[in-house]
Amino acid sequence: CEKKTQKSDVLYSCGECSSCSMCAAGTHPDIYILDAEEKGEHIHLEDIQRVRERAQMSAYGGTHIFLLRDVSRMTREAANAFLKTLEEPRGRTIFFLLASVADDVLETIRSRSWHVRFWPLSEETIAAGLQLEYGIPHKEAVAAARIADGLMGLAVQYTTMTNEKRNALEQERERIGSLLQGSLAERLKYADTLRENPDAMRAWLVKSIALVSGMVHESLQNGSVNAISVAEACRALLEGEERFLKPYGTKRIIFEDTLIAS
Repeated sequence: CEKKTQKSDVLYSCGECSSCSMCAAGTHPDIYILDAEEKGEHIHLEDIQRVRERAQMSAYGGTHIFLLRDVSRMTREAANAFLKTLEEPRGRTIFFLLASVADDVLETIRSRSWHVRFWPLSEETIAAGLQLEYGIPHKEAVAAARIADGLMGLAVQYTTMTNEKRNALEQERERIGSLLQGSLAERLKYADTLRENPDAMRAWLVKSIALVSGMVHESLQNGSVNAISVAEACRALLEGEERFLKPYGTKRIIFEDTLIAS
């Protein structure tokens, strides 16, 4: 954004300057997005050739930004072609290479990248972003941040939901919290209801990690004696999700083990 305050640590876009307008329209010449996950396809050699061609152009605003998702879907042929551009980009170029499981990305790509795990955002950061980015009133922004469990996208969706959908989301959040605090028998009974639905298992893991991460943040802020145990539960969920996303192993058993461990 051309109007961003330099000292601000909150992501901000005015939505009015030329850069923001082009970003919103998906026409910014310095930003290139290749989303294999959305299309459910692999990243092939021809996809990387287009990336290389764009990377050779001069940047309109001084910096090229490339977002590739999911790079674990990149073929070996495409990865080999991508290496030279990744190692020796022209000018100021930033590559965001997204993947759910780092181990699924080819070693040649992993070894040349800086690994960053994206943790759920704090409620304060989400609320501030909603107010600055979307002009959401303070009270509504705080409510959306509380229910979003660290996910900015969910917070944005929440602000446009009907009351019926908001209530359903809040009830689902309460069910997850109750299950995490419930007995072993209750957890296994719930796991049995999802035994033939790996997508629902994955969704539960994502939402649970977001919820527990928020609890870790809150516990640390308040100096709670439960901070360590909550952090351990979060670690168990993160490790369980990573095992769940790998191509091998029985999803149901991994899911049950994660429920037990957390």
